[in-house]
Amino acid sequence: MKETTKRVYYIDNLRWMTVSLLILYHAAMAYNTWGEANYIFLGAVKPISSVVVFISPWFMPLMFLLAGMSSKYSLRKRGYKAFICERFKRLGIPFIFGIVIINPILSYIADVTHNGYSGNYFAHYGTFFSKFTDLTGYDGGFTLGHFWFISVLMVISLLSCLIIRLVDMVPEKNRQKARLLVGVLLGIVAVASFEITAFGKSLITYLCLYLLGYYYFSNQEIVKSIAKYKWLLIGIFVPIALANTILYVYVGEYQTLNTICMYGSLAFGILALLSLGHDHLDFTGNFCKFSSKVSYVHYIIHFPVVVLFQYCFNVINVGNIANFFLTLVVSYPVTYLLCYAIDKTRYLRIMFGLKKNK
Repeated sequence: MKETTKRVYYIDNLRWMTVSLLILYHAAMAYNTWGEANYIFLGAVKPISSVVVFISPWFMPLMFLLAGMSSKYSLRKRGYKAFICERFKRLGIPFIFGIVIINPILSYIADVTHNGYSGNYFAHYGTFFSKFTDLTGYDGGFTLGHFWFISVLMVISLLSCLIIRLVDMVPEKNRQKARLLVGVLLGIVAVASFEITAFGKSLITYLCLYLLGYYYFSNQEIVKSIAKYKWLLIGIFVPIALANTILYVYVGEYQTLNTICMYGSLAFGILALLSLGHDHLDFTGNFCKFSSKVSYVHYIIHFPVVVLFQYCFNVINVGNIANFFLTLVVSYPVTYLLCYAIDKTRYLRIMFGLKKNK
């Protein structure tokens, strides 16, 4: 477990690039056509809500697959005990900090925009911790918000340690015999269980993808062999993802076909993007290093940044479409500036799970 491994930069790059899509994703959620209240809703706009539908099937599954791939290198380097401690520092502390400090902002904006709440933010703080309804926070109550990902990733990371330890007890000869069959089964279950949710999240899918990342896609020979077919995978993924989007947003019929396209977008999207990453993103530089280092910080703070700007632009009545584009233009640099400030502030670094600067 102590062997060292060369860092695979395309995993880092795919992660921070996927995280960066969330500003676009959550800005577009304010225009969804399926009636989700969101923390602020600015009116249904089909072209903008199409962004959400196009991205949804694959971006969180890809995040869990990448997390599993990274955990293979981390677990080899640190061993179980240090890996578990690192998970609590990197995920547990930010989760608690986010629930106490960040999510009340989202809940407050939701209460103001949806329910006409007129009290101040600090008065609403008590409401956040005493109003437990559907846990979305759209009604001003308590919510995990986007920190569901942090909590689920932490649980899956710890559960996977137990699974990995148990698998390691199986003789190597038997593991090799079952390797292909288990991999195929994990892939099938990951896709087939995507709509089997708990608390609105595809937990079985995420666990399977994390294990696939750990056991299979961390093997660069496997990824290399898949990458040989990247243009075929992209040629399948893009039309299927577009079909899924058109059927869901614009047609609203052919539910079975829509579901098939959604599953196809999930499966082929992950393989296509992983292949592109392997062939074209395995590099580093100052910006990539920084973006990778603060990827979880970016994840944590992007949502309140987006919602606050959407709220402010709405108050000054810039118009709904202008609101969307202005929010994107402003949210990206502001989020990065905040990430930089947090990275340079000693105690904030701890709260956001960042490692010590070398």
